[in-house]
Amino acid sequence: MKPLEHLIFGMVFALILFVIFPQISLIGFFLIVASTVLIDVDHYIYYAYTKKDWSLKNAYNWFIKNGKKYHKLSENQKKDIYFGICFLHGIEAIIILFAFSFYFTFFLFIITGFIFHQFLDFIDLTSRNLSRYKLISLTYSLFYTKNKKLIEDYN
Repeated sequence: MKPLEHLIFGMVFALILFVIFPQISLIGFFLIVASTVLIDVDHYIYYAYTKKDWSLKNAYNWFIKNGKKYHKLSENQKKDIYFGICFLHGIEAIIILFAFSFYFTFFLFIITGFIFHQFLDFIDLTSRNLSRYKLISLTYSLFYTKNKKLIEDYN
């Protein structure tokens, strides 16, 4: 799912929560919306780190180009591929944020946005018959992708 789609769905979701639970306040509303989109910063960090390129435009284009390449592969070929590690897309990030929420309650809004983002990703990946391993945990992703190739290394 693209960032704009996450933003739109995140705004609708946060607005519904705000109407049902007005005690969330505008700060909570904006934190939920922002975290629904900004969780994907891990994709950008992965690109920037591996490519030594900090251009957000280049990162976006890299993911679009490789996504098209991926979709041209057979189902069998897709089983050997991964797009990199997403360290914020997993239960570990939620657990850490939850621990922080005992000291700063605004982390609960960030957790809400993260979980909603992952719910949207789950629906998107399922509808396109794609692997959902990144949504489980970082640890699982590291083991799952151990013998796989990066999409860009696939011929």
